[in-house]
Amino acid sequence: MQAYLVKTIIGVFALDENKKVLSFKPFSKNPSEIADKLLEMEPTEYGQIKHELKGFNFITDDKTVEDFVKENLRKYALRYNFVKNQVDFNRFLADVSLETSKRKIKQTVGKDNIIVHVNNAAEEIDKSLNIFTERLREWYSLHFPEMDRAVADHKRFAEIVEKFGSMKKIEDRELRQLAQKSIGTDFSEDDIKIVQIFSGEILRLYSLKEELAKHLEKILKIVAPNFTELAGATLAAKLISKAGSMEKLAKMPSSTIQLLGAEKALFKFLHGEGRSPRFGLIYSHPLIQNSPEKLKGKLARALASKLSIAAKMDYYSKKYKAEQLKTDLGKKVKEILRG
Repeated sequence: MQAYLVKTIIGVFALDENKKVLSFKPFSKNPSEIADKLLEMEPTEYGQIKHELKGFNFITDDKTVEDFVKENLRKYALRYNFVKNQVDFNRFLADVSLETSKRKIKQTVGKDNIIVHVNNAAEEIDKSLNIFTERLREWYSLHFPEMDRAVADHKRFAEIVEKFGSMKKIEDRELRQLAQKSIGTDFSEDDIKIVQIFSGEILRLYSLKEELAKHLEKILKIVAPNFTELAGATLAAKLISKAGSMEKLAKMPSSTIQLLGAEKALFKFLHGEGRSPRFGLIYSHPLIQNSPEKLKGKLARALASKLSIAAKMDYYSKKYKAEQLKTDLGKKVKEILRG
């Protein structure tokens, strides 16, 4: 014997093959509690009915029976004294719909949305740092032009300016020798003070960028452990951000993941301009960076294929199989390199 379980806003029904109600377990009339029940895969009422109707084979996804119950739901609500009248049912329906909508909105604002915002913030800080460090170099070069070539690292440049200010106080031996022969102009105490303040603000941006990177890595390990293990934290965050969410990324074919970030080049190609792009953001992955030019396209396809599988695992199954994916990818890479 078969019984069809149907979850509705008033409770769970069990119907036989002739669509006769065998059992009905009502929900609480609290709209908030009902909204929670509707989002559960198997509310406790399922178990109660299964215990009550022993010996039945239960089916929970029959569209025909579900539609039948929905069509007759108002009648059932009155029959089982769940509501007093049609007006009461309409008011109840509106309250439950409101609570359900609230929960769906909360679900859509998940951790992957935070990843998008943190990644975007980090990228904007990067842009700001490029502008500010370039300004600092041009500014300080009025005082000590030789240091611009001698110190290539932007952060170290800012640290030196913030710590010592005047080129005459710099302790580094190489820089001190350059300072002795410098053709730069002297800065007043006020000039030195303000350039040090500016350097300090740049260093605070570097510190903020590092904190964002740490926070991003923590979230990624929770939301997309397989994907992050294969892509690396920085690339994983950029790909999720470019896709818009983990859900969208998980639904993308590997060919789309391969070209994420190359939309402009693809658009030009489709309009008869330029060559077809071989990769987008995944170009920054060490596997692509360190490979021969002629094999980059094949390796990009192999990497995108495994990233696609990893994204689907993270979003749908929640199973951690990164090591197996890395092993499979390694075998594929060896085949491509041998070929």
